[in-house]
Amino acid sequence: MATGQSLHMNHGEGEASYARNSTFQGAEQNRMRPFIEEAAVAGLLESIKSLSSVAIADLGCSSGPNALALVSGAVDAIFHHYARQEQEPPELCVFLNDLPDNDFNNVAKSLAEFQERNQTYWSCYGRLFTRSSLHLIFTSNSVHWLSEVRNNNLIKQAPEDLRNNGIPMYDGDDDLRQARRSFVFEAYARQFRKDFKLRRWFLGGRW
Repeated sequence: MATGQSLHMNHGEGEASYARNSTFQGAEQNRMRPFIEEAAVAGLLESIKSLSSVAIADLGCSSGPNALALVSGAVDAIFHHYARQEQEPPELCVFLNDLPDNDFNNVAKSLAEFQERNQTYWSCYGRLFTRSSLHLIFTSNSVHWLSEVRNNNLIKQAPEDLRNNGIPMYDGDDDLRQARRSFVFEAYARQFRKDFKLRRWFLGGRW
């Protein structure tokens, strides 16, 4: 099967990478940022006061230090607007779009700073998506990666049934591990079902 080849900026963070050679584009974004912020507040918010969520898209985010520059400006402007009004801001959903061969791994790494600045946590038991925005959700080969947020701290620990029975997350004894295998499997499955049922993932959601 023939496949097309798309142009893309150099990946990574080396000397020839786009991340290290995009100061001109960064300067252009700095020039555009006030207009984006003004549009987010003066234009966008005028017509969406009754909406519970706002979606923002960057069509051509590329990678490197510029990937989040404009969308973060729009997000900050919206939050500052609602803070001045002493109102709760709407939920925000940000889309970062570019060509298939774009260095999205680099973009994902740059989200760490955005995450820390906005105090968000990346657990699938916390809020990942805006309300009523999904109609099909599935997960595979990840039931053992249990996590939850408690008091703004990401907690990783064994399922409740294992803790109650004094069974560790990882058992170094092969014989014990084999003997407890079915119980451990069911404990993880029960914990998974319990945690995921704590939230209604979409309007009319069911299991």
